[in-house]
Amino acid sequence: MLCSMRWRWWGLAVGVATVLAACGGPAVTPTLAPVGITVFAPGTTVPQAQATDTPAPVEAATATLAPDEPTPTGVPVYGPDNFPPGINPLTGEQVDPALINRMPIAAKISNFPYGVRPQSGLSLADIVVEHLAEAGVTRFTAIFLQNDSPEVGSIRSARFIDTEVAPMFGAMLVTSGSSLGTMAHLRQNAWFSGENAWRLVSEESRYVCPPLCRKTPDDANTLFASTEALRAATAAQAGSTHVAQSGFAFTESVPPGGTAVNEVLINFSPAAHVAWRYNAQAGTYGRWQDKDPSLELIAHTDAVTNKPITAVNVAILFVNHQNNFVPEDFRDGGNCGLEIQLWTIGPAKIFRDGQFYDGRWRRDGSTGWRLRLEDQAGNSIPLTPGNTWLGVVGLTAAYQMF
Repeated sequence: MLCSMRWRWWGLAVGVATVLAACGGPAVTPTLAPVGITVFAPGTTVPQAQATDTPAPVEAATATLAPDEPTPTGVPVYGPDNFPPGINPLTGEQVDPALINRMPIAAKISNFPYGVRPQSGLSLADIVVEHLAEAGVTRFTAIFLQNDSPEVGSIRSARFIDTEVAPMFGAMLVTSGSSLGTMAHLRQNAWFSGENAWRLVSEESRYVCPPLCRKTPDDANTLFASTEALRAATAAQAGSTHVAQSGFAFTESVPPGGTAVNEVLINFSPAAHVAWRYNAQAGTYGRWQDKDPSLELIAHTDAVTNKPITAVNVAILFVNHQNNFVPEDFRDGGNCGLEIQLWTIGPAKIFRDGQFYDGRWRRDGSTGWRLRLEDQAGNSIPLTPGNTWLGVVGLTAAYQMF
């Protein structure tokens, strides 16, 4: 059975965003692959980042501006490889060192069914990664470091991509649990295995309330936590060592070579559509998404702040998706999860300060297995200091810019 849904995106006839194979069918490799992408068979063993609190050694990268050096206008550039004390490597902002000399929290937050919205804490995260889960629905991995949130959730189960996301930011993973196949995949990763097993914070790993508290018994969408409770529960293991990491560069100066874009529409699947709309006065992008199956877009709000969710930076990462043959739910005959191959290199669309930059993402040994955003020549494309949303889509995902 082909895991697909009726195609409709703002009335436009566009190409299929990603093909999801059924659990019993063959994996599907997209036919339109970007230059430089490597497509791996499902389950391919690839090198992993070191399971330590210290980023792996990074080869020197060519950059238009060397890390931490001023631009021609005198504005400093932080990263991608070195960050001065007090500069958050996830946001490029200067904050109290006590806030960033601690382990980031990567929390799995639900986005479907529609009733889980508005979620709690998304607007307070340093970085949010949105990705396909199964059956065309999306889920978030929200990374918290410099900000805390009194409530985070609703917390749902992890996916294969979290074996890439949590280590590349040096984060613990907070999840309700996982399917048997996904949990086995997580526990086979060096970041979560052996003496590092505590980095997997879930009901299945014997964490209870607090920090993981369910508001309604037997309701999968009512598990919540607070960053304070999560840090208290892991304080003995996490300590106060600086473990946060990123491969991003940041500068207040707007890089040359951009194109003015006020809105970008992203199609994750026929069931999941997102718009980011730039507010020049605020210098931020407002997030809009489907209200219900009618596909009408409405502003996305946060239940903690009661305000619309915004981001200073938005990036679309085009990544190869493969059926991982792991059943994640049993609707419509069953739906498998995805192996989202966020390693090697692929295309990226980067948005900051109302400007669009056509670049690529890289995550391999040369970056210490951290995520880097760069131009086609390998120079880092710096982000604006502040929070970032990463939309991880299939290689042939449709998008529109205005």
